[in-house]
Formats: sequence, structure tokens, C-alpha cells
Amino acid sequence: MSLITHPFTLEFVQRALLGGSLVAVLCGVVGTWVVARGMAFLGEALGHGMLPGVALATLLGVPVLLGAGLSAAAMSLGIGALQRRGRLSYDTSIGMLFVAMLAAGVIVISYSGSFATDATAILFGDILAISTEDVVLLAWATAIGIAVAAAAHRSLVALAIDARVAAVLGLRPRIAQAVLVGLVTLAVVASYQAVGSLLVVGLLIAPAVAAGHWTRRLPSGMALACVFGVAAVVLGLLLSWHAGTAAGASIALTAVLLSAASWAAHAAHSHRRGGHRVTRYPGRAASGPDHPRRNERPVLHRSARFTTVLAVAGLALAGCASAEADAPAATATSTGHGTVARASELSEPPLAVVTIDPDGVVRQHDLLDESVAQLGEVANASRVSTDGRYVFAGTGEALSIIDSGRWTWDHVDHFHYYLAEPAMLGEVPGRGPATVATTSSSTTGGTGVFFAGSGEAVLLDTAALAKGELVERFRRETEPHDGMVVPIGSYALVTEPQHGVAASVSVLDEDGMPQPGATADCADARGTVTTRVGAVIGCADGALLATLVDGTVALERIPYPSGTTVPRATAFAGRDGRPTVAATAGDHAIWLLDTRERTWTLLAVDRPIVQAAAVDDEAQHVLALAADGRVLVIDGTTGALLSQTDPLVADSLATGAGSPTLVADHPRAYLNGPAEHAVYEIDFADAARVSRTFATPTQPALFAETGR
Repeated sequence: MSLITHPFTLEFVQRALLGGSLVAVLCGVVGTWVVARGMAFLGEALGHGMLPGVALATLLGVPVLLGAGLSAAAMSLGIGALQRRGRLSYDTSIGMLFVAMLAAGVIVISYSGSFATDATAILFGDILAISTEDVVLLAWATAIGIAVAAAAHRSLVALAIDARVAAVLGLRPRIAQAVLVGLVTLAVVASYQAVGSLLVVGLLIAPAVAAGHWTRRLPSGMALACVFGVAAVVLGLLLSWHAGTAAGASIALTAVLLSAASWAAHAAHSHRRGGHRVTRYPGRAASGPDHPRRNERPVLHRSARFTTVLAVAGLALAGCASAEADAPAATATSTGHGTVARASELSEPPLAVVTIDPDGVVRQHDLLDESVAQLGEVANASRVSTDGRYVFAGTGEALSIIDSGRWTWDHVDHFHYYLAEPAMLGEVPGRGPATVATTSSSTTGGTGVFFAGSGEAVLLDTAALAKGELVERFRRETEPHDGMVVPIGSYALVTEPQHGVAASVSVLDEDGMPQPGATADCADARGTVTTRVGAVIGCADGALLATLVDGTVALERIPYPSGTTVPRATAFAGRDGRPTVAATAGDHAIWLLDTRERTWTLLAVDRPIVQAAAVDDEAQHVLALAADGRVLVIDGTTGALLSQTDPLVADSLATGAGSPTLVADHPRAYLNGPAEHAVYEIDFADAARVSRTFATPTQPALFAETGR
């Protein structure tokens, strides 16, 4: 049962459910008229007609709903003008403006290079980004749509049967047609944030078609379409949560599948009852036992069939967008979107590096404008780690947590970038060196802290960190050993000691209770990383991979190749969340672990190295910090040396001043030089060129990149 209820305990999912349900109700009412009138193609065309207005509104900084409404209204007026003055058919007029508006939108998007990231949100929706204000607007739109549909019901029924009959009855079919076009425009504009302009026809048409199999009365058809629509929202959000797929596309696909299931169920029901078939709406006007339309079963209009094909194509495109993003199974669905107050959204990642000097002064260096801000002090810091937003500094007696106020939210098929005020959040008490493991989420999920000196395992609530609070989900004491706590979904992997050494891994729930049977051997566990596939822990004989399968943790071993004699991997590094990571294998080789393929690759290096990191880009670059202070760029498939820098941190490595750390990003890498009083930005794809050097007022003894 928790598989169904747990996602809806989060505020951003609750808002998505409420907003999506309002959209489903509005689309259920309007979509019933669309199917009855054979105007499905208009709904699809208006979805594309919004694109230039939304794009312009985004670029100009005005409300996107205003731009969407004006653009869709212009499309509607243009269709009417072409029909009246251009003497073109209805479908031809729509088709011409369909292409024109879509092309105009793409041109506007391509004009701004910083706009590309938001294009997917326009095309495929961003229902998880719905705010409270958006829900209020959707409630007003739904109320207005229902009120207008109720007031114009008689005229719309007559129009759906025959426009000439409506004219004879004095019901003004032209006005009724304008009202219907206005309702379609309202529904499309209101639905765009939930499922996007490409997929809006899914919620507008599919629930109404599903309802049409069971009733011939318009009011009951609308009610049933609303039920199907809300069901599609609920099931689509659950699919998105558990499968890590794009939420808007999941809802639209679910709506289409429910329509198919409704048809199959009705066909089976009719067969059992001797082949009796229900007449599709409109049916109130076709009354009486001898009426020629009484037992007629009108088929779906050609334009509705055509837009169904377009919906399937849009779903395929959305699936491609999700596949390219390749969301992490352990974290993609647990990220809270927009849940942090007083944060602004940017058009590009707000990258920065946080440094701590020997005196404990914490500084943040903005990589965009190169400004420097002092955040506070952390005394006696010996090591740092980060999840992309928070910097965790271990002091030997506690763990200090610094909120950089910068993070990227992976929305499966696109990204959102946020900026807030930085803050020193406080300390987590504990004795001994602290090892920190996090998911790639910086808003929800957990943060695992293990104090080797005391054997204390602590799981922090990351959602509470976003509110500036240090909340421990559990604290568990074991025999002191070099262990770890690795969060995965709502669970945590915790090492279990034997004779002072980690010997196995157990799975605990968020209350610290062991899960029966969820244990695995992992001798001398050292090193952990979270990839797009799952959480990795290094063991003496290979790696232990933990993934989420149907809401539970599955443990899988990835052994080293048989006959391996080189040293094991003990520290993994790579681009945040990517499936391939790297680790040194002694001082003359690099291990590459592909968690997607469950394979190890060994690369020989012709000189001593001290660190390695997998970029996991299209060119399969691997970076290494050589013992002479150079950064090496290596081909991840052949092991060939592609390029190298000058000895950037030779003095730091020779004197032991601080801890030079190589951080792989894309398309740059970063390296701190404590003795050199500098942080280097390296364009590894451009012959290892040092693109920028950031001079620091003191030694950047420890550093971490934030904003990713």
C-alpha cells in the first residue's frame, strides 16, 4: 500500500495531483464537446499555437499563461479569418496555422541559446513544478469553463447535432461555435503546464473517448470523462514516481491506455450481452424508439483519429527526451521541485566553488561573475564532500554543513537551476572522521553520515536541510570501523562490522529498522558513489550495487574480472549521477565501473597518478591527476593519453599543503592548488587548456564544486 500512498505524502506531488485533477476535470467537460463536434484536430493545433506566445513570454519575463492565452487566441482568430476570407476548409485552415505557429515558436526558442533547457517543459509539460498560485489559477479556469459550458449547453447540443437545426431553432450556431472554440482554448492553455503543448490532446481527447464507450448522454459522459482523466493523473504520477519517467508524458500515455482499456472492456461486455452496443453521445436529441439514429454507432471523427496518431507520436518524443536524461533509479523520483522558499530560478546552472583555508574560513567563488563571498568559519576541517548544494566538512569531532544556496534539479527530461541565500546550517555531533554519502537530490531524500571513531551511523533528512533544520531520521551505534551510511530512496545501506572491519551491508528503513533478508557480504567496504543506476559500495572483491526495484532495495554484486591482480578501487569519482565512475587502481592504472552494464574496465597509465574521475561524456573522457601535478585527459576506451596540462599543483603535492582535488564536470573540470593559492578551470575537451585561473586570498586547502 505504501507504494501507492508514499509519493502523495510529499507536498510537490500533492500539488501536482491537485493541479492535474483540475486540468482533468476541465478537459473532461470540454473534451466531451470536442469529440462530439469532431474538433480534436483543433485541440492539437491550439497546443502548438501556444508555443510562440509561451516562448516570447518567457524571454520577456511576463506570465507564461498570458503569452499562451494570447497566442492561442490569435490562432483561433486566424483560423476563422482564413475560413471566411481565404475560402479554405476548416481542416486546411487549421493545418496551415498549425505549421506556421509551431515554426514561429521554434524560431523564438532557437533565437535564445539560454532558452533551450526550458523548451522541453513547454513541449512535454512540467506538472511537478505546479505552485500553489498555479493551482488557484487552474481552479478559476476550471470553474469558468464549467460555468460557460453549463450556460451554453442547449446551444452546444444543437450545434453538435446539426448547425442548420441550431439556426432554425434560433440558437445562433456561430456564437455557439465561438464559445466552443473559446472553451477549447481555455482547456489547452490551462493544461499546457501539466502535459505540455505536444501532449495536451491526450487529456483533452482520450478520457472523453473512454467515456463514450459507456454512455450516450452528454452530462454523464462528461462526468465519466472527468473520472477517467483524474484516474490518468493519479496513475501517471505513480508511473512517473516508480519508473523515473517524465510526469506529463506518463499522464498522457496513461490517458490513452485507459481509453484503449475502456474500449476492450466495453467490447467484452457487449459480447457477453449478445452484441448490444451503446450509442455515442450526443444522444438526447436522438431519442425515441423509431428515430433513425437510435441504434447508430457514430465512429470517431477523422480529425480525432488523426490527433490520436499525433498524441502517440508526441508520447514517443517525450519518451526519447526521458531516455536521453536517463534518470537515476534511486533518486529521480524523490526530488522535490520548487519546495524551497525564497529561491529564484535561473536559466543556467549557478556554478561556484566553495573553499576552506587552513584557518577555517569558508569562501564561495562564483564561476559566472567571479565574485567571492565569505560564508563563515569551520575550525579544524580535514575533509569535505558535497551533493551539489550542501558542503559537508568533517572536523574529527562533528560534521559541519554549509548550504551553498546553489543547486540543479534533475527533472528527468530537463533541468531547473536555483539560487538562494547561502548559510552555515550547523553541526552534527560525532566522534572521529566523518564519511558522508548522499543521493544526487539536494531537496529530499537522505544524507548518510558515519563517524568511524565511534561507529555511529546517522541518517539526516535532506528535506529538513532545505528548511535550515538538522533532523536525524535515525542514529545507530555499532563497533567502531571505517564504515558508511548510503541513502537510497527512503532506505539506507549501513555497513556491519566484524573484528573492527566492515564485513557486510544491511538495508535499513528511514526509522533505522533492518529489512528482513536485505543483507549482502561486502568485505572491507570502502568508497561509495551514487550513479544514475543506483548506489555503489566498493568491496574487497568488486562492488556492491543497490537499486530500487518495485519500491524495495535489490543488492547485486559486480565482481572484478577473474585473474585481477591490480589493487582494488577504494574511492570513486565522476560526473554527478552519471552511470560510469572511475577509481585509481594503485598508482599506474584506473578502474572504470559502468553501473549500467555491470562491468569493470582497467586502463593502464604510463606514470604515477593520485586521483581519477570519469567524465562519462560522448567522447568517454577520463581525467587523472598525476603525481607531478599535471591533469591527464585519457581515452576511456583505449587508455591512450589524449592531452595534459602543465604541472599545475606540483608544489601542493610535493609539500603536502592541503588536498588538491580534481572534480570532473562537463564541459570543464576544476582543481584546487593550496600551495599555488589558486583554483584552476580546465577545458579537457580542448587539449586540456586551462581556461581560467581563480586566485584565492589564502590557501584553498579544501574545496568542492556546487550548483550542479
